[in-house]
Amino acid sequence: MAPRTLASTWRQFERLSKLYCKTNPPDPKAINGLRELAEKANRSRIGDALATIFVHRYGGMEDARVEFDCGEESGFSDVPASYNAETDTISVNPVGIMKFMMSCTAAPETLKTAGARESLEVYRIQAFQAELSKLPGQLLLFLLVLREVASASAISEVEKKSGGIETVEDGGYMELLWAFKELERVFHEMKGILIRSEYTIAWYESDWFVGKK
Repeated sequence: MAPRTLASTWRQFERLSKLYCKTNPPDPKAINGLRELAEKANRSRIGDALATIFVHRYGGMEDARVEFDCGEESGFSDVPASYNAETDTISVNPVGIMKFMMSCTAAPETLKTAGARESLEVYRIQAFQAELSKLPGQLLLFLLVLREVASASAISEVEKKSGGIETVEDGGYMELLWAFKELERVFHEMKGILIRSEYTIAWYESDWFVGKK
């Protein structure tokens, strides 16, 4: 049997996650299929590859692991990814990533609603997600792994002149922005691809963002 690859595995995750999201409650076949696929993926080297490329390059994350969430018999959460500091592990949830993809796809219409204009924070994150909807699912997977690196590294914390730490309350925008900036950098270094040009993403605020190294 040929080694399991990320590309083929992620296509299977996307197909099963779409099936999962079609009904409420989810189809038991979709739940079981996702759980079995996650277990198989965790026995492969896919998690190691994700960690090596997107996680280990950052200070404090050199030994972190990446694994796929196997869910429960009742299903999966809506959280795309999470970081457990005790086990130093980023857990990737294919269903949560699919729901994030769906929210990005819906963002252009969401921007037209009154709710999206309640505050700058809400409008900005929706506008950013509208641009992110242009990315293929596999790149959103990478992006959300990087967002967990941002969260674990506390990139949204600011040292105050008077001493102490203040956390920027922005609905997670800064972590997502940092993740996008790093995704751009990794792809440019590894493949010479300029993601914004490749996918016509009109979002330039990440040029200004430096954050913690």
